[in-house]
Amino acid sequence: MPFDVLVEGVPDEKLGPLLTQIGLVGVPSPVITPVDAGAGARASRAAAPMAAAALPTEWRLLKTLDDQTYRWPEYPEHYNPYEVYAAETPREGTVRIALGFASRPEKWGRTRRYIVAFLTGGTPATPLVEYLEADDFEQTREYLAIIRGRDGGRKMYGPTDTLPDVYTKHFTTQMYRDRIDYPGVWNKAVVVVREDDTATLLNHALVQARRRGDL
Repeated sequence: MPFDVLVEGVPDEKLGPLLTQIGLVGVPSPVITPVDAGAGARASRAAAPMAAAALPTEWRLLKTLDDQTYRWPEYPEHYNPYEVYAAETPREGTVRIALGFASRPEKWGRTRRYIVAFLTGGTPATPLVEYLEADDFEQTREYLAIIRGRDGGRKMYGPTDTLPDVYTKHFTTQMYRDRIDYPGVWNKAVVVVREDDTATLLNHALVQARRRGDL
């Protein structure tokens, strides 16, 4: 059953973030009414809300660092290289996300290359996304990253779940177990991205940061 939702008294500085969140869940653009326009005035539908589709088209490499470390609960991990990027967004202004490159032993049956995306101003700070190499990485050079955010939290998306529009429109997706053949592998949706597609690596991390409320 569809619903009409009325949100009143939204201040100007909150309108952009609200439209972004509406776009993330795939709801049509809302009708916006300026408070000072009079009772009978109605604004037309927002032509281009700052939704999740408003992804940066260009990320700038700010610096490359060596031997950066992030301490996970189980172990410290070292990244070589560790690349810090920046982009301008309509909603957040300047966003800085870093990509740290590492290898992890005994991950789904073998040592695999990983790329970890961090929300950062320099050294590793808030981990956003973990990419791991697909089984056929040597042929495809492709990494996989879980998509989280189902039910507004950190739940993953199963084969019967509907992905947010931003993923169906701007990313290549598959199921984890289609690209990793090992007992116990999750049957969950992943973003598939080549190692040289830096913008997509960073944009998935940006979307996840928005959905988690890190930005």
